[in-house]
Amino acid sequence: MYLMDFRLFIITFSLPFIMSRLNDFTNLKRNSGVRPRQDTKQGRYVPKPGIRLQKPSSSSLSVASYDSTILECEAEGNPSPIFHWLKDGQRILQGSWDDLVSTLDEEMNGNEKITQGVSRTRSRLFLDCVTAKQEGVYSCVAENPYQRISGETVVKLSKEGNTVNALCMAKKSFGTPARIYMWTRTRIEVQGNDIQLFCRASGNPQPKLAWMRGDENGKLIESSEKYKILESGDLVIRNLAWEDLGGYTCLAKNVHGNDKTFTFVYPAAPEKE
Repeated sequence: MYLMDFRLFIITFSLPFIMSRLNDFTNLKRNSGVRPRQDTKQGRYVPKPGIRLQKPSSSSLSVASYDSTILECEAEGNPSPIFHWLKDGQRILQGSWDDLVSTLDEEMNGNEKITQGVSRTRSRLFLDCVTAKQEGVYSCVAENPYQRISGETVVKLSKEGNTVNALCMAKKSFGTPARIYMWTRTRIEVQGNDIQLFCRASGNPQPKLAWMRGDENGKLIESSEKYKILESGDLVIRNLAWEDLGGYTCLAKNVHGNDKTFTFVYPAAPEKE
């Protein structure tokens, strides 16, 4: 059953994306947000460093008092784009990992240099028990060492739901469930290179992260010569091979709940010399 579901996922969702990206590389389409460039040393084309915002949040959002909502963004780029969020120009810290880093260079792992592939990263911002304090302009900022782009959403309270939601406030006072706020959705990379798959989670208490091959019922991934699970929760896959094709699930858990995300990896064949 799982094999049939997995094949259906590839045909329905992943294959169209993969074919469109490979087509961009081959034909050097002018409208591509990540344009190829000539690598004179290798005599081959690789994606030009840059980012394209794929799924910006809506420009405005009306939320009832004490309701909860999620803002979401997605970007594609090379090297892999990461996200952070701003409220009225001030950075929002979403998880304990954000407290440990202060610059982009510190947050990016050494594996994430200019590669021959392309990556899609998605980010979510969770707004719980929204009050007047949460009204404002929220910016999702996607960046890598070569480019930064952003999208904005204006959040306002609606006239409905002015009564205090006691249940929402009570739940928040006891803690928050594990929630993944940034992860890699799809990664295409040439075989032989190393890749880094993002999985950053927040929650109170801080959630524990695990990676599985396939869905959440798949084989548990442990650190080895092939894999390395970073302190941030990200997964590094070394020496990418065709056998690494497929899905990877990141699972975050704490006492209040769990969350999971799915990443599809496509190891592209290297160009012939």
